[in-house]
Amino acid sequence: MCVAKKYQLGGRFWTIAIVVGVMVACVSGMFGFGSVLREAAERSGNVVGFAKSQSLTYDSFNDSVAMTSQVLALENASQLAHSISYGGDEVDQADLERAARLLGVSNAFVLTVDGQLVSSYSNNNVTFDMVQHEITADVALDVVDHPRKVYGTRIVFDDGSYIDVGCAARIDQAGMVVAGYYTSEAFSNRYMLSLQNMLAGYDVRGSGDIVVESDGSVVAANMVSDQMSGDIQLDPVDAKVVEDIKSRCQVGETTLLISGSKPYIASLDKARDYYVFTFMPVSSCLGEVAGLVLVSVALYCFVVAVFAFSRRKSEHEHLHQLVLQEREYADRLAMSAHQAQSANRAKTEFLQRMSHDIRTPINGIRGMVEIANAYDGDLAKQRECRQKIWTASGILSELVNEVLDMSKLESGEVKLDLQPTNLVEVVEEICQIMEHQAAQLGVIISCDRSGISHPVVMASSLHLKRLIMNIASNAVKYNKPGGAVRVTCSEHAQEGGAATYRFVIADTGIGMSSDFQNRVFEPFSREQRKDAEHVTGTGLGTVIAKQLAELMDGDLVYESRLGEGTVCTITLPLTIDFEASSTLNEHHAHDQAKLAGMNILLAEDNDLNREIALFILTEAGAKVTCADDGFKALSAFEQADAGTFDLILMDIMMPNMNGYEATRAIRSLSREDARTIPIVAMSANAFTEDKVRCREAGMDGHLTKPIDSDKLIDALAKIMVAKEG
Repeated sequence: MCVAKKYQLGGRFWTIAIVVGVMVACVSGMFGFGSVLREAAERSGNVVGFAKSQSLTYDSFNDSVAMTSQVLALENASQLAHSISYGGDEVDQADLERAARLLGVSNAFVLTVDGQLVSSYSNNNVTFDMVQHEITADVALDVVDHPRKVYGTRIVFDDGSYIDVGCAARIDQAGMVVAGYYTSEAFSNRYMLSLQNMLAGYDVRGSGDIVVESDGSVVAANMVSDQMSGDIQLDPVDAKVVEDIKSRCQVGETTLLISGSKPYIASLDKARDYYVFTFMPVSSCLGEVAGLVLVSVALYCFVVAVFAFSRRKSEHEHLHQLVLQEREYADRLAMSAHQAQSANRAKTEFLQRMSHDIRTPINGIRGMVEIANAYDGDLAKQRECRQKIWTASGILSELVNEVLDMSKLESGEVKLDLQPTNLVEVVEEICQIMEHQAAQLGVIISCDRSGISHPVVMASSLHLKRLIMNIASNAVKYNKPGGAVRVTCSEHAQEGGAATYRFVIADTGIGMSSDFQNRVFEPFSREQRKDAEHVTGTGLGTVIAKQLAELMDGDLVYESRLGEGTVCTITLPLTIDFEASSTLNEHHAHDQAKLAGMNILLAEDNDLNREIALFILTEAGAKVTCADDGFKALSAFEQADAGTFDLILMDIMMPNMNGYEATRAIRSLSREDARTIPIVAMSANAFTEDKVRCREAGMDGHLTKPIDSDKLIDALAKIMVAKEG
């Protein structure tokens, strides 16, 4: 009985719920229909207002365009009368054409007092006969008797094109000058604003149909998309609705209209010479009503469902809590197992990758030994190799203690020993150590220290080398065959006795995924990838580098794209040793003096590359003239006196005229220095065929980007010495 009563009560509940749901649907439908009708009427009124304002804008805009063109024709007619030269009754045709082209007019006519043609100019198909009637009328010729007067008009031709003409009196003798601006039919249609264009953006589904009439003809309608201007033909249904609106609606009101047994929300308004009609089928609004009913019923069903299942939820609450507890316990077990596996895997990977930072100096030592064996009788080369072996072995000794240093860094036991340190030598030393390993992997390594004004600073040389070495080593190892690594050191924001130095290590390697970049500074972390399986190491190099940078009050950040490469930027605030920097600058003064007094023409379209080359050359004492494409370089050389330029630095890939074309053009000039001036290519293209093309074009040398400042100065100095010899 209890069970039966339970089911009986359940049936009554659902019966009531259904009845109430039907009532909710009916009430929401009635409310929604009334609301939609009010919104449709308001929207229709807004549409009428828009069409009305656009009609006024149409006339105002086109009147303004016509007035501007005619005023310009009048001004140029007067200017043309002052510009051309005359000889007796005849007009110099060349002067007339020259003046007309200079002013940009399309047509020019010179007439006698009685309107006879003396001379004419035209860059189109408009002839004097086509405009004679208008420009020889009494009102136009009146400007001959009254020189201060001008006359202008627009002459429209049968094909829809037109010409705006201005008439002014001749200056030297009696007569008249006419200047004209011709506008073709196609250009006129594009240039002149049309009501059809303005209404085309109004969506029929959202705003209803809009029709604009003038003198009983439809001139614009948003439901017609393939007609841009002229008399527009409506389909019979729309035409019938418009006629019904004319006969039943009052201007300025919105009403419910029945046309052809179909209800519409319609309105009518007037703007100057235009009548604006808007109408929207009531059926198009019913979709919103249906949507409102569905939303109301859905919300009601949701409330009923929540109420119905709330009781069942309470019955299953205890069971649900038990399930949750069991899942939490299972998650904790899984997390503990994962942590244990991660710890074991990290230890295993640490032992497997112990050579991560050790192999780099070992490769350097073995490479120098091979080179020394190849130069067995060359004492200077032997001495150089021994020095590099000594340097690499010192770094190897330091790397053996890297794991211990990691714990010291974390505990704060590492102390910096600040000593005068030459940043140029530090960068060069690291690049020399990395050269052999890079060559084995088919990677090109280069360094740029030209951006340092004060190279000697107070720093811990040992820790600074390790910091840069760790990052540069990764850049080489995680690179691709044929890839490149560039180490750049630059000085920024000097203030007092300190400056900010920025070390940038950029590579074209395999890059890092966004997920790994979030944990790149975790100890022993390495990204497990097939293209990096051959690389071994401890997974501590990057972590130690980060902590060393922070220990020096600096920062280390990565920017990486998977498959494209990585850029690591190390920023360090360092104290400048001015006394040592001054001595170093004097040491390099002789090399820079090689270019002192030279006058160099630099052709480079890239702003950054041009700025760098300009800085290097001017710092070396040269006077530089810049051109941002080959054509401007050719013009600068042509306009300068012979012997002005001592040398030309020519980029290859430039707009307007590339480096090859500019070089050939310079060599073909019939001036004394065109065949003898040295022309040196600056290009990122480093293949043999590119250098051959440079020689074939007439160039004397080829420098590969990125440009090394010392190599650039040395190369140019050698070319100048060869020229003088």
